[in-house]
Amino acid sequence: MGRYLTPIQPEPYPEGRSPHPNPSAIWVKLAVLPNSYSHDRALLLCRHGEDEWYAWVPDHGEIILHRSEFFVEADWN
Repeated sequence: MGRYLTPIQPEPYPEGRSPHPNPSAIWVKLAVLPNSYSHDRALLLCRHGEDEWYAWVPDHGEIILHRSEFFVEADWN
């Protein structure tokens, strides 16, 4: 499964604007939702360890994700 850190492009925003300060941010699809109200994607913020990342999940907040907890859908990119 060598697809873990392939970037996901977020949905385009009007006039090229992005809601995040870094338009080249890496979004990943979550294998399991952190709670039943959260989104199914996370924004990777920085590494936490060799196989873990700090991430932000809309409607949940910050979280530490292991590489096995996220992936990139085959139809993206």
